[in-house]
Amino acid sequence: MSQNLGVAPKEARSIERNSSRRAAIWFAFLLLALGGTSYEPLSAMIGTWRNTTTYNHGFLILPISLYLIWMRRRELRGLALKQEPLALIPLAGAAALWLVSAAAEVVTSQEIALVGMALTVVLFCFGWSIAKRLAFPLLFLFFMVPVGDFLIPPLQTFTADFSVSLLRLCNVPVFRDGNLIQIPGAAFLVAEACAGLRFLIANVVVATLFSYLFYTKWWKYLIFMVIAIIVPVIANGLRAFGIMYLAYLTDNRLAAGADHIIYGWGFFSLVMLALLAIGCIFADRPDGRSALHAQVEGHLCGYSSLQSEAWRHGLAVFAALMVLAAPAYAWSLMRAPTATGDVRPALATISSAWTRLPAAISDWQPRFLGADWTLRDTYRQGENEVDIFVAYYAYQRRDAKIIYYANSMADDRTWWPYDTSTAMVHQRGKLIPSRVDDLASPTYHRIVVWWYWVDGQITNSTIRAKILQTRARLFGGNQAAAVVAVSVKYDRDPADAIGTADRFLRDSVPWEEYLAGLDQR
Repeated sequence: MSQNLGVAPKEARSIERNSSRRAAIWFAFLLLALGGTSYEPLSAMIGTWRNTTTYNHGFLILPISLYLIWMRRRELRGLALKQEPLALIPLAGAAALWLVSAAAEVVTSQEIALVGMALTVVLFCFGWSIAKRLAFPLLFLFFMVPVGDFLIPPLQTFTADFSVSLLRLCNVPVFRDGNLIQIPGAAFLVAEACAGLRFLIANVVVATLFSYLFYTKWWKYLIFMVIAIIVPVIANGLRAFGIMYLAYLTDNRLAAGADHIIYGWGFFSLVMLALLAIGCIFADRPDGRSALHAQVEGHLCGYSSLQSEAWRHGLAVFAALMVLAAPAYAWSLMRAPTATGDVRPALATISSAWTRLPAAISDWQPRFLGADWTLRDTYRQGENEVDIFVAYYAYQRRDAKIIYYANSMADDRTWWPYDTSTAMVHQRGKLIPSRVDDLASPTYHRIVVWWYWVDGQITNSTIRAKILQTRARLFGGNQAAAVVAVSVKYDRDPADAIGTADRFLRDSVPWEEYLAGLDQR
């Protein structure tokens, strides 16, 4: 028995050294393969950190995570290293998400898949024992993904509602039209930059790190995170109200121009400091947390490496194939179509029953970035006048895609979104579902009836358009896409404007045939 005790540790140490060496080599190789084949989403993520102030914190996430891992280095020394075959399941799922996201040109979910694959590689190479100890530092890496732009519209609405309510409570005369707020002597637009998303995300990141470092009780962590989400949203509403109220009290001499940005960030800094100060009051004792770590380390100081197992190269090769499979498929079957020259059509008359106005110039400027060509035209019949807009994409790519958060029927300078709905309109004897955007300007409104044309089909659903686009790229369908819009100005009744657009569409050529013919040139 004493001989077994003398031999087992020696064999275990040998197994551990070999497993550690193989795990480190394969871990480095898999990460390099993942980074090399995911150059585009990785560079896009870094570019967003650099160019968008909301996500500048992305540069700090990896160093913070590495430091948190270094803090737990003593705990890791006594843990058994064990290859985890079950990690291949989430690795395959993350690779599938990467591929579908690449086909759909959804950069955010592709970046999430990229981080998820990296975390799964850690689990595969080092096993559950180590991955569980590093759960927070690893999951913290998801903050590298620049996600949150979808929150901008609801944050804008809340900020406008909140500030207008406080202005009326203070007996300030106020008129609101969508996100445009007017008070005596000044007008304010709750634009995207005023939504408070940057401060909200920064606050959540800081609060998450603070909770990990200072709390050991889960209910404290949960309460503090809820507060960290609610406080910046309300603070942004107070900031907007304060700027408007200050402008009202000073006849717009203060809180104008860049001043409101300086006031806002000074206010946000005070709010964050106050929140952290409150969090410190309820923080768990640092020596209690250290004692907990010491207790954990005490349990691990035993020779747990006896549980180590030999590291298998075959499974690692299989993991490498999973990492490489999605980029290989994308490279071989999802390439951009061969250029066919200038697809801009000769501007033929779309409706013979309406008169096309020569060189008409409209104040309506939709924003669809990267389109291969756009058509803008104006038609008149009697007293009725409609504006036409078409944005055509020969194929979808990162900087030119039909479905993108920055694309809009409103330019946010002359026109702003006021309301959205749907309607059925005619196209040569059949009804098609269309989106209806009600746009507002300082003088009047504009109805925009529009839809997507993707993979030869018309739809008013953003989700269905994205599904059609993804299917076309994954399985070799028609990658051309377009957005078609008919717009009518109105003063009183939007239904009359929708009726005018419907009459024009009833008299015009079928748009799906027009666009399909365009795609065959």
